[in-house]
Amino acid sequence: MLVGGCHSSPEPDQLNIALAVFPDEAARYGTFVANFESQHHVHVKVFAQTYTDILQAMRVQAGSHGTLDLVELDLATLGEAHGYAQPLDTVVSPPARGLFSKEAWDAATIDRQLYFVPHRLMWQAMIYNRVEVPKPPATWAELERFARMHPGRLALKGARYEGAVCDVMPFVWTAGGSECAPDSPGSLRALDFIRQLAPDLNDESGVFREMSVLEAQARGSVWIHFNWPFAMGYLHAKGLAPNVNLSAPIPAGPDGSATPLGGGYLAIPNSAPHPKLAAEFIRYLLTADTQAKLSRELGWYGSVPPAPGSEDAQLYAGYTAMGAFVRARPTVDCYADLSDQWRRAIRAVLFNDTAPVSAIASNVLDAADRCACTESAPGSQL
Repeated sequence: MLVGGCHSSPEPDQLNIALAVFPDEAARYGTFVANFESQHHVHVKVFAQTYTDILQAMRVQAGSHGTLDLVELDLATLGEAHGYAQPLDTVVSPPARGLFSKEAWDAATIDRQLYFVPHRLMWQAMIYNRVEVPKPPATWAELERFARMHPGRLALKGARYEGAVCDVMPFVWTAGGSECAPDSPGSLRALDFIRQLAPDLNDESGVFREMSVLEAQARGSVWIHFNWPFAMGYLHAKGLAPNVNLSAPIPAGPDGSATPLGGGYLAIPNSAPHPKLAAEFIRYLLTADTQAKLSRELGWYGSVPPAPGSEDAQLYAGYTAMGAFVRARPTVDCYADLSDQWRRAIRAVLFNDTAPVSAIASNVLDAADRCACTESAPGSQL
């Protein structure tokens, strides 16, 4: 359907949406869109796919009569995907823009045109074992002290994928550095700091991803790591939060606090068979009531903050605290190359004890020169 079905068109009473969700989330999303289906007398068909497959489908269907009306894309791919997407400036009203911060909309805007709308925004916080770590580290110095006193209990997601960049960029930003300026004093200072942490990191940090490090946290072999909001839901479902694990802000650096913006954005492909109906779905989505319903029924923290005093407010306290410090990675079409080179440099520093200057010179400088990117200033409350 996604790649090979370019020569067939869906029924006119069906809206096809490709989302990067798990099958159980796709089922709940089907319940969430029931009101839209009733209002517009259509069936919303959800295709659960990976972000990579969705982007490939946009490429393959570009310039032809496609089969997908709406697609969800990861923030890191927006720079590359905008050439296959329709501008949405006339679809998104001023009140709708008020639902999310300027930072979130800036990430969706390329060459002064809006191509994407926030679907589910999220950011990272620190997950910590409150039994073993009653007072979570709040600064770089405290984090370094924790790592030294408890070898192996701090973990970073150091596998060869974007998670490594998401874990390290907050250190770069809070040292005054930038992903677009890898050889700046701030960037080098941050890499030097994580190099100091390296000897005391959990031995599996070189292969950890979101789920594997979260499972290590659940087993108790890791006491502190950085992860997305789903981590708290996972631990809560296992009975390990809030009694054992909680979230807290990412330790602040010399230049303050920061956390990476993540999550999915919706786009209408150029080849969408029903672009007007897709635009109506976006308008339906971008209301305060629908956002509250989306957050409640899908359990996607980030659309709407938890009610004060609730158990969710306790579970997601670290994410709420970090909401004022969210920053987007560069939205550029060469981001994949830039990110890959950063990952190489990060691994060289963490696991090969390479000096930051050498790691940057060997890996990132050429990519940064080729990729004329700029990064936004610190974010505002999302």
